[in-house]
Amino acid sequence: MRGFILNRYSVSGPLISAATVGSLTWLVSLIYLQEKGLLAAAGLGILIALVSMERFRDKKAGQKKTGWFRLYFALFPGFLFLVYIYLESAFGYFDWGAMLMHVDAGILTPGVVFEYLMHTGSTILVIAVVLFGLGALKARGTLTRGLDVALMAFFLAANPMLMRPISAAIHPNPLHDFLITRFVDITSLTEPESGMASVAAAPRNLVHIFIESAERTYVNKAEFGDVMDPLLEFDKRGLSATNMVQLAYTNNSMAGMVAANCGTPLLMTYFTTRQYLEENSQFLPGLTCLGDVLRARGYRQNFISGWPLGFTGQGAFYASHGYSSLLGGADVVAAVGGPGSSFGADDAQVLDMSLDVLRRAQQGGKPFSLTIAVSGGHAMDGYLTDKCIGKTGLSSQAPNILHAVKCTNMLIADFIHKAEAEGLMANTVLVLQSDHLSAPSTVTDRLNKYERRNFFSLSGTGIPAKVYAGLSGTIDIFPTILDALEVPLTNDQAGFGVSLLGDRPTLTQVFGQAQFDDAIYAEDVLVRSFWQLKPSRADVASEVELD
Repeated sequence: MRGFILNRYSVSGPLISAATVGSLTWLVSLIYLQEKGLLAAAGLGILIALVSMERFRDKKAGQKKTGWFRLYFALFPGFLFLVYIYLESAFGYFDWGAMLMHVDAGILTPGVVFEYLMHTGSTILVIAVVLFGLGALKARGTLTRGLDVALMAFFLAANPMLMRPISAAIHPNPLHDFLITRFVDITSLTEPESGMASVAAAPRNLVHIFIESAERTYVNKAEFGDVMDPLLEFDKRGLSATNMVQLAYTNNSMAGMVAANCGTPLLMTYFTTRQYLEENSQFLPGLTCLGDVLRARGYRQNFISGWPLGFTGQGAFYASHGYSSLLGGADVVAAVGGPGSSFGADDAQVLDMSLDVLRRAQQGGKPFSLTIAVSGGHAMDGYLTDKCIGKTGLSSQAPNILHAVKCTNMLIADFIHKAEAEGLMANTVLVLQSDHLSAPSTVTDRLNKYERRNFFSLSGTGIPAKVYAGLSGTIDIFPTILDALEVPLTNDQAGFGVSLLGDRPTLTQVFGQAQFDDAIYAEDVLVRSFWQLKPSRADVASEVELD
């Protein structure tokens, strides 16, 4: 019998070859090629070669049969390669630092992990087919030692998760110290004299809403309907940034928050990060961020999220930078009631809680900032709040994530309108922004047809209507907020950011996104100082109140 006998089942060699090569070709096409014709042709050629080898392989008399457990050189490199492909297809990027930080600082809740696995089940199945098929070909003798070694070399060379660190070690990036000369430290703004001078001037309050994955690309009505319409009213009132790209290391929720609050991408070295997160409960303790500046000016600062506070270190970050009130998903659900969501609190609960906190803050007699993180647009298919079911006005055939994005935007608009009706937005600056571009989702192919941009809108007391069309990044949000709050800046700069309320070009404009990204990837000087504990912050964590 020509078929391969495994567990008493006969499986033909050509079928194994077709399934293996076809599956691997499809997986590689997910990541490496938008134009799939050339890859398909190469896969077909490899398949024909394997089938020919299967048909005409030499069967010398007395040749020993190949055992299933014979040494298989390509197995482990192949597995790592497929892990890389899975992470790229599921999350849109692979970065060792970000991955390890997520694991150490607090990864997705079990419910969300299960949902990801459900949505990516087909990809996992195809990966299993590839691994099984390669093992079967090796056991049949079709995958000879020479081909096995060649395949191992391919898997190693094609896997960025292995080759990027090796390449960086062998060829140091000449831009490794590029950023240090462009960084503007604003630690002086946290000094008592600086803070007291601003307190006497009736400082403006701040309401800052991070909207999960609600990128400006969704404004395209022809493609996505009116999912962003609820926010456009506020976008037209003040500053609207229409060309805000996603810079390196700003492509996840925590990185987006760091960029907008500190004016820098989330730079990290794993072992230093682990030390300060685990031993000191501090997140970027050497960096001066928005919360540090406002704390020095007497602000009471509040953070509210539907996610658990331990998710990717969000609680540690805000606690490390001047926030005295932190409310995570379980706290929100306990306060407002209801079933919550698979990860914590849904957006309706978060915004209901936020309105109560805003009322108390306005009555407190002190300047305040309120930072809110909503999560409805999270990949892969969004989290539609029960409150919006049947009320988004979108077609029932539209992907759930579009319903979820519009639902969240409707809830935000309703929150703002209620706050304005109660007079809670007086002397207050409102910031609406996407935390990052959407990770791979059920509408990614449609998003990728356009130039993808982040959403950023700043309005409120003293903010003129203005469209900023120049190239910018979420790092520029930090000085823009400080400028809007009338905190004095040197040359409109803070961190790596430039205020979009002024007329100075951003670093992204000056150097271009490609060079700026290269410099971010190469940075190895500032990162250490960002993670060095400042003595003045040693006791910050103990001051945090969990309201």
